[in-house]
Amino acid sequence: MSKFATIYGLLYGDEWNLHQRFLDSLLRHVPRGAVDMRFWCNTVGDETKKYLHQHQRKRVDQMLRDETLDYYLCADNRPKYKAMSEMFQFRWKPESEWIIWFDDDSYIYKPDWWNKTVAHIKDHPTTKYMGQPWFVHHLPGQWEFIQKAGWYNGLPPEQCPTRKKGVKKPGISFAQGAYWWLRTDLMKQLKWPDPRLNHNGGDTLLGEAVRQQRIKLDKFSYGVKVNKHKRRGFHEKPAGSTTNVRR
Repeated sequence: MSKFATIYGLLYGDEWNLHQRFLDSLLRHVPRGAVDMRFWCNTVGDETKKYLHQHQRKRVDQMLRDETLDYYLCADNRPKYKAMSEMFQFRWKPESEWIIWFDDDSYIYKPDWWNKTVAHIKDHPTTKYMGQPWFVHHLPGQWEFIQKAGWYNGLPPEQCPTRKKGVKKPGISFAQGAYWWLRTDLMKQLKWPDPRLNHNGGDTLLGEAVRQQRIKLDKFSYGVKVNKHKRRGFHEKPAGSTTNVRR
């Protein structure tokens, strides 16, 4: 029997305090048997390696075959969406109904996170994409980039608010990329992540890819602190942008 969800996470650097906060929150608040957990680890420190090994061994030793934790130690800093592609398409193909994605600077802080979130999904059976809602306006080149995607279905750009009352500009609504839920069947339909992605801009692009299928973002992110650390590692212009800017 397949699991309800698979949690995927990307951990980066010698950041033990950050990783402990993230991993402890998962192991404390995710019920046994509900999910598998898969972690890609870019150049992590010894304390993080030790923690993951101990918890992986604990599960094997206790014969908890209904819950698995696995991880991959990467010696270089692999860009986020290259790592995600290998996780989803090759190393750990999801067999669950849902994919849950975490960056290592997010963490669960509400003990009833799982029960409240699952109840919300059951109460909203059309939900396929869920997270903390953000929006951005298109940078030069991004709409043309979107129109070349295999998942593009001809919808015109979304019109997003500006600081001027009543004035809108083309943009994208999306789930913040440090924590989101996506139905596995939709991930497969989109062939996500887009193969053109490297490290930045994938969260906005996923929002547009989902919108192009006429599916709405469910603005639900109860119980999770999202994006709670300064940016680290790669810092590149967003996907599709022809101007050298950063977000």
